[in-house]
Amino acid sequence: MSTTDVNAVPRTALFISHATPEDNHFVRWLGAKLSAMGYEVWADVMRLRGGSDWARELENALRKRSVKMLLVCTQSGLEKQGVRNEIEIAVNLARDLKDTDFIIPLRLERYDAPFRIAQSQYIDFMKGWAQGLAELADLLHEKSIPRSKSTGMETWLQVQTIGSAQLQQKSEPLMSNWLTVRKMPAEICYCEPFVGTPLDNFQNRQCHAWPVVPHRGGVLTFGRLSDTAVVEGSMPGKVSGAIATGTFLAEGWASLGMDPHQARKVYSDLAAQAFEKYCAGRGLQGYVGSGGRISWWGDIKTVPIGQVKFDWSFRRGARQIIGQSEKRHVHWHYAVNAQFRTAPFLHARIAARLVFSENGLDAIKDVRRAHTLRRSLAKGWRNPRWRDMLCAYLWWLSGGKAELNIPVAADTFIQIGVPPMQKSCPVTVDEGGDNIPDEDDPDIAVNDWDEDVSEAESVESD
Repeated sequence: MSTTDVNAVPRTALFISHATPEDNHFVRWLGAKLSAMGYEVWADVMRLRGGSDWARELENALRKRSVKMLLVCTQSGLEKQGVRNEIEIAVNLARDLKDTDFIIPLRLERYDAPFRIAQSQYIDFMKGWAQGLAELADLLHEKSIPRSKSTGMETWLQVQTIGSAQLQQKSEPLMSNWLTVRKMPAEICYCEPFVGTPLDNFQNRQCHAWPVVPHRGGVLTFGRLSDTAVVEGSMPGKVSGAIATGTFLAEGWASLGMDPHQARKVYSDLAAQAFEKYCAGRGLQGYVGSGGRISWWGDIKTVPIGQVKFDWSFRRGARQIIGQSEKRHVHWHYAVNAQFRTAPFLHARIAARLVFSENGLDAIKDVRRAHTLRRSLAKGWRNPRWRDMLCAYLWWLSGGKAELNIPVAADTFIQIGVPPMQKSCPVTVDEGGDNIPDEDDPDIAVNDWDEDVSEAESVESD
């Protein structure tokens, strides 16, 4: 191709090249940002309607319209033949255009650069997409890449609706991460230490078998009431007062100087402690996140290694809650944290995260490595997968029942309903075919779900 040929049409477009569907969300994000800045953007996530030869349109855009090629760089992506072909075209264009910086690599993860781009300086998106975008914007400005006066955002959004997520007039159940609290202990009591018992020890949560919250010269707990009651199974104490749980949450406890807001915080604290003790009693391990919250996960000796099948009649499926990535040489473990709230009604909110280990037993303590693994391994996971992993986890945790009974004192429980609450949505989202099967945990078709699997078998093994 001659220089005259390549300059026949004004070059104003930024061509984004990538190969793996897992990077679609990044390409859409980047395309939207660049379009909002006024740049013309071409990428394969901008699908044309049926009947268009999109592959040919895309190649023409690269050959005839592109002023720069933005190459999304991941190790797996650069190994794909389609990207290699686009790199070869771009290298030839760079030579004909006499533009040594025609290819701009965008580093999403560490990679071994192919020979053709080994000398190209990349823009680093590993430290953060916003930081990478700022660096890329500076470079495009420095290179005087043309921009239109209009943002181009409307065109980008219109194109994105073609072949991507579409709304259909069909109802769809949507699952939340809220679990309803069905039953509460009837009373909460205030206990004080016996004479001679050190207050510091008595108010130490680790000295009690059941949840306690220190207050004034004693503790608040859901322990049973009697003239000689103790906080069961732990450091003994006398019950100095009691109040109905509903009254406590609605009005506080005036004689203890506690308003309703403080009372609700005490309830949330007691319930969270109970959940943590329950998880620990099931053999789960606690992982402390950067915010200090503890997420509970199972190792290869604790939870089923295969898929856990769940069936609450209206919510059914199968998912792993522990898996292994051969590519990264690690195990991943699904973990949850529960926060208890009183508004707009009594419920528990479940937050999920991934914990990683090398041997399936001990969590990786390197925070930076765990963060990198979390971003790289789970970046292509879609909402249905996270939803089903939560259902599988709760099915195993509850033993396949419709509730979790969390002990807060001897023979006293907070009962939580499972699975999470769901609502009916009048429309359904068509994902447009972007869902990617997981190599370590492939989807099970509903028709292949074994109706005859016993409850115990579905919980304990696959």
